[in-house]
Amino acid sequence: MWGEGTNLLLARFIVEILKEPHHSLTVSSRSPRLALPMENEASKTRSMDIAFLVDSETLTGLEKLLCEVKGALEYKVKFSDGSMVKYDDIVDVIGQPNSNKRFIVSILASAEGHAGHSAFLTMRNDPEPSVEYTISGSQRNVIYFADKLDDWIASSRQWYSAFFSSRLGALAALAALALPLFLANKSEILYPAGKSWLPLTTMIVVGLAEYWTFKLFPRATFALGHGARRHQLFSYIRNTVLAGFAISVLASVFANWLTKHL
Repeated sequence: MWGEGTNLLLARFIVEILKEPHHSLTVSSRSPRLALPMENEASKTRSMDIAFLVDSETLTGLEKLLCEVKGALEYKVKFSDGSMVKYDDIVDVIGQPNSNKRFIVSILASAEGHAGHSAFLTMRNDPEPSVEYTISGSQRNVIYFADKLDDWIASSRQWYSAFFSSRLGALAALAALALPLFLANKSEILYPAGKSWLPLTTMIVVGLAEYWTFKLFPRATFALGHGARRHQLFSYIRNTVLAGFAISVLASVFANWLTKHL
């Protein structure tokens, strides 16, 4: 049994405890509040003049990427007849006929979320640049999403993009302009009399050949609907032309070697 002295000491101890301030409340009220780092608002715009290929697979990947913005998605598709149609679902864009009479010339994909987070991506054949995007939001999200979008654009980039994004394109255009004139002049020197039609014919034929050659290397390829068939046809012809050109060069080098060593 507890004695009266023990009970008195216990009572005094309890009173002293009650007089002490509540430590958890004191710390939270008296200690200075830790300032959390604020996310700076940021935006990024990037333009690229490249040749790109867009098909059902790449567009599906783009939609998954835009869904990370966690906002409303919208796709504006512009056609060759001047019309523009808005779609909310990427399936509707993929399902477009994309016929020769009314083919796709540009796609604008956008996602607008909360707190000012948004992403806009434009893919078009003309005017330059062919690919352009703008991202807005917190600095961390902008950097993260821009890297993701750059990777997606790289996956849709055509191997001959260097001709559009560097000085090689200007050199190719200059060569295309000079070649018909050069060949026409050569034909006039080789056949000076009685064949005045030959230089003009040479220029026309070479010009048409160059026109269709450049058609084989489009800046924007929307391989959707009938566009997928056009892409397959152009790829086959392009590979055939390149293979024929390589074989002709090798044959010429080999023939030149034979004449010198035999």
